[in-house]
Amino acid sequence: MNMTLAATTTTDDATLLRRYAGERAEEAFAELVRRHIGLVHSAALRQVGGNTASAVDVTQGVFTELARQADRLARHPALAGWLYTTTHRMAARNVRNETRRQRREQEAHAMQELLQEPAAEPPPDWTRLRPVLDAAMHDLGETDRLAVLLRHFEQRPLAEVGARLGLSENAARMRVDRALDKLHAKLAKRGVTSTAAALAVALSGQAVTAAPAALTSAVTTAALAAAVTTTSTFGLFTFMAATKLKLTAGVLLLALTGTAVVLQHRSLQRQHAENTALRQQIAQLTEDAQAARRIAAQNAEELARLRQPQTELLRLRGEVAQLRKQVGTANRAASPTGKAAAAPGQSAEEEEEIPKTFAIRRMTEAKLLVLGFLLFANDHHDRFPDSLETALAQVKTNRDFADQAEVLSALQTDDFELLFSGSLLDIANPSAAIVLRERTAWQNPKGGWMRTYGFADGHSEVHRSDDGDFSAWEAQHQVQHKTGTPTGSGGN
Repeated sequence: MNMTLAATTTTDDATLLRRYAGERAEEAFAELVRRHIGLVHSAALRQVGGNTASAVDVTQGVFTELARQADRLARHPALAGWLYTTTHRMAARNVRNETRRQRREQEAHAMQELLQEPAAEPPPDWTRLRPVLDAAMHDLGETDRLAVLLRHFEQRPLAEVGARLGLSENAARMRVDRALDKLHAKLAKRGVTSTAAALAVALSGQAVTAAPAALTSAVTTAALAAAVTTTSTFGLFTFMAATKLKLTAGVLLLALTGTAVVLQHRSLQRQHAENTALRQQIAQLTEDAQAARRIAAQNAEELARLRQPQTELLRLRGEVAQLRKQVGTANRAASPTGKAAAAPGQSAEEEEEIPKTFAIRRMTEAKLLVLGFLLFANDHHDRFPDSLETALAQVKTNRDFADQAEVLSALQTDDFELLFSGSLLDIANPSAAIVLRERTAWQNPKGGWMRTYGFADGHSEVHRSDDGDFSAWEAQHQVQHKTGTPTGSGGN
């Protein structure tokens, strides 16, 4: 308890917290208060509208919380960031509890004169900047906020800022500049206009001002007292010894007799008040945790939804490899009209093979087009394109289909017609939903009629009809929305 704090200027915050948490070294805690009270008190003073009494209450509450959580916070990467955020939370609660009190009082402490030479443009009016500064700071991301705090509030060297953020000195400079630009933009939305350079001058000169001389000692004493009373009776007597309360033998005798009940009553009252405050904090933390879980669940659902088309696309790309072997034969044997006259001496089997290769060709072309549908949907919030030309362009510009250049160059979108251009996610059963078809059916040598179709899940097939009427089969494969309403596939 009475250890001498050595080399305090080089001891980091985490080491001081560990010393206090493990050894109850009050000198270490007092050094932490001395280092950071300016930041906490200045932020509190701004956020309670300049009310000095409320600012002192908030400051004392923040350091009391620091004393209570010293063991856990010893592992925190940046104590200044935690103190600043906790000050914002406690100040907001103080303002809510003090809504009937006058929000804007005359500040009790005069602002320090700017230490730098006047810039070409004067810094923003502090009376306009002060009420909105902390709200704008808390609109920043945590890393940006910490960068501004360390560089412009606490005026740390860039090398130290970089060490705190895990960056090089040059990277820390760029991080601080970007964070300051973001803060400048958020303040502009609140009616405070200036250049970023002028804002930096104002922050460096006035964001953190000296706390009242007696406040450091008072806050240290009160915070340690509050923290110690929640541990044990032994802690109470340790605090009394640390503050050097000298009790005479008569007072000790009186404490052992008549005043024991009074002390116990006061201790119970204080513990009850602290328990009430802790319950309020637990309720707030529980509410925050529930909100975080709801947001996490929503993000997980959205991520799963976004990954579904990508997974399907990877599966379909695997099918393309299987079709590539078939395309070579189809390219050489296909007839432009789907029919080919038998060459002299050609057998019946050879003659029948020609429509098969043409069917493979058509099925491959339909397959490439519906893959173009899925590629387009992947980049356009799951919506299919409005034209076959757009789908074809998607495939032609995709490097995965570079070896299909011959087929793609010969593919004519006029040979097919588009039947559906809505959202992929609205389709109840993509594997049974026709989205495009061959414009004109064709007849094979055996007299049957053939027509090629592309489906919403990326596969294609050739369907056969004895009489050339495909309407009944197409009706069974119309796009069914998830609401149950079918989307017509058009006539033959």
